[in-house]
Amino acid sequence: MFEIDLPLASFPEAPVREEDLRYIIGCVRQGQCCAVVGPSNIGKSLLLKSLPMESVREGCAQDGAPPPVIVFVDCLEAGDSEQAFYELLLRRMVDELEGSGVAAATIRTLRAIHSEVLRTTTDLSVRSLFATSMRELGRWGETPLVLILDEFDDVFSTLPPWPFRQLRALRDAVGARLSYITGTSRRLERLRSDADTYEFRELFHLYTLVLRPLSEEDAQRFVAYLTRRQGPLQRDEHVLLAIEFSGGHPGLLECIYSTLRSIGPDPETPLEAAAAELSVQRPIQAECQRLWDELEEEEQEGLLALVGGGEPALDADKRGALQTKGLVVAGDRGSAVVFSPIFEAFLRGELTRRYLAQTKGVRCDSKTGQVWSDDREVTLELSEAQRKLLRFLYQREGAVCTYNEIAEEVWGVGEGVSPGAIYELAKRVRQKVEPDWRDPCYVVTVPGEGYRLEVPE
Repeated sequence: MFEIDLPLASFPEAPVREEDLRYIIGCVRQGQCCAVVGPSNIGKSLLLKSLPMESVREGCAQDGAPPPVIVFVDCLEAGDSEQAFYELLLRRMVDELEGSGVAAATIRTLRAIHSEVLRTTTDLSVRSLFATSMRELGRWGETPLVLILDEFDDVFSTLPPWPFRQLRALRDAVGARLSYITGTSRRLERLRSDADTYEFRELFHLYTLVLRPLSEEDAQRFVAYLTRRQGPLQRDEHVLLAIEFSGGHPGLLECIYSTLRSIGPDPETPLEAAAAELSVQRPIQAECQRLWDELEEEEQEGLLALVGGGEPALDADKRGALQTKGLVVAGDRGSAVVFSPIFEAFLRGELTRRYLAQTKGVRCDSKTGQVWSDDREVTLELSEAQRKLLRFLYQREGAVCTYNEIAEEVWGVGEGVSPGAIYELAKRVRQKVEPDWRDPCYVVTVPGEGYRLEVPE
């Protein structure tokens, strides 16, 4: 580990992940490439945007060499075509190389190539121009260059292998004077494993940094940053609550902090209940969903196994992969637990959703008042009378509910409600819960008696 002084000003937004930043600096100083991997909103971009800061750039200087020119590229701007990717790379490199000591002739040549890339209309021409620009870059001089490819997932997954061959060829031509830093949600070999991109991926095999949730100390710093930006929380104990519930995940921590600013759980509420209360807030749900969507299928299955069956249900390989990312940690008694109580509550909801998706029929939750038909929640589509009818039928599923019993349950009177009125109520319910309300299979008529709720096998 290199001893480099990193003042707080080195971090453009929040002074966190100093050790991770030191690792990347160490790679650059050795002339190596580095892949930075982490799930959604874990802080990849925040970390990578620290590299162009002047104090960090100076720390990246190799022995006897000037500080590198650092080019930050947000690959989300690249669109979905080779031409857009080449244009973005050239534009960002020209912008950063100007004034860096690179020969004016090289800058003019690269600008001219960039203009041609904008005008060309064929893949063959744009590839030829990009290859020419790579050869020109190979003659830029002795100043080291660091090319940061943030949000690299879609570009690397979808584009043909040709641009990555060119980037590898340029690296081979200039050696340690050029370092690539990528930011992705998954390891490069998990994004694509074809032979045509192997040589590019090979540059990162020994230098991959997997970002975990923030340490306790970094989480405290991040909360201090949020306090400066958003204002303090209503209660001091909510700071510790936000850190504990987020598990140190920056995106979750920010969402929880913002939510606690407006609605804070009662201090007497048990931890599990407070987590469940916060987990249903829309911004927090959206953040959990974003994190979930970026996980690999094996990681998702491992987390669901842990939540549904406990530690014995989680096999060793999945456990190791989840621990590497910090998504599974050791609990108070040393057993494996999900890193965040909020995310664990989300996972329990996911288990419920999967169960419901595999279950046919009408179901009612007596605690929450929710009603489902097959895998679809219909609670808000039903009137109060319709919900009362379904709850009553569900409580006695398979049994006949007479007209008088239904009248008593729905309207509070045992007599005086005509079968026709009950039929109209049942008809409206069927229109909302049956696959085909004209041929009902759930709310079934028992001629002359009433209705029953059929339970599919």
